[in-house]
Amino acid sequence: MEWMLDIQLGRRNLSPIQRIAVAEKYRPIYEKQAQINLREGGRKGGLANSYKPSQNSSKASSIENNNKKIDVRAKLAKTAGVSTDTYSKGKKILDSDNEELKQEVLSGEKSINAGYKELTQNKKEEKTSIEK
Repeated sequence: MEWMLDIQLGRRNLSPIQRIAVAEKYRPIYEKQAQINLREGGRKGGLANSYKPSQNSSKASSIENNNKKIDVRAKLAKTAGVSTDTYSKGKKILDSDNEELKQEVLSGEKSINAGYKELTQNKKEEKTSIEK
């Protein structure tokens, strides 16, 4: 599965929002790895609860290797080739119910940033109209 996604992302004709949509398919893989790391850290008591072995100790390197933190959003953004901020905005657009806005951003009529601003502006307007 990863190979197929790598091939899709390697195509040069994908826009940033399209790369974000493809990268979202990686999310379960990275989230699963993050869950495994959390469980492993819990079994070992985490780094905060473990003693600090000497630098020459073989335990020092095994603790460091087994407790690599995974920032799922950062890995997905790197996979898509965009910043974490752009990735978050693109994901919010893709997850929204506004199909018209999604299509405008996917087609390139609007940038991710412009689409995000419109989406958040619409949400603010909805909140103020509900409160009145």
